Amino acid sequence: GIVTDVVGDAMLGLWAQTHDQRERRHQACQAALEIAAAIEQFNQSSATQLPTRLGLHSGELVIGNVGALGRFEYRAVGDTVNTASRIQGLNKQLGTCILVSASVLADLNEFSSRYLGTFLLVGKSQPLEIHELLGWRHEQSTTQHQQMLMFQHALAHTHAARWSEAIHVFTILLDQNPHDGPVRFYRTFCQRQLEHDVSSWDGIMRPVQK
Repeated sequence: GIVTDVVGDAMLGLWAQTHDQRERRHQACQAALEIAAAIEQFNQSSATQLPTRLGLHSGELVIGNVGALGRFEYRAVGDTVNTASRIQGLNKQLGTCILVSASVLADLNEFSSRYLGTFLLVGKSQPLEIHELLGWRHEQSTTQHQQMLMFQHALAHTHAARWSEAIHVFTILLDQNPHDGPVRFYRTFCQRQLEHDVSSWDGIMRPVQK
């Protein structure tokens, strides 16, 4: 991949070759995991913490010179870039580090990931399935696998508007891992739905922040 844009505290990386799309997506996921591991190592060894969020999306884009005479830059533009930025921003609400769209993970069975639901991102007309990229599948422990199954079970309760049942499972998961952002996010959502006596839900999350 190559870094094509740096703005403020954010940067854009592209894996844009037209051949072997699966390998390009694999490389992007591998890079994201390596970045996250390096940041975690830095945070453990430094009093200054560096929170980092990554978002990956796959699709068509246009790359070229953008601007006018005297000021132009070579950059990628298009909905794919914008969507990746929105996915990255969703980490803040979910308390996660690496979020990816379903299109990124297609046929990439070597990675461990957790389905987090369907989200209608800010400024978008079509919802996306969002997954949390966790690591390499062969490194996943039995405990982690069981927790993922419990999360999917709780998510099924959520989609069926069985708020009390979902809250029960999410609470168990939080007891096991108090820092699990998506679990906390969904338990809060279910509690609010229960308080307002909501009897059904279309299964689409609608974040209000970019």
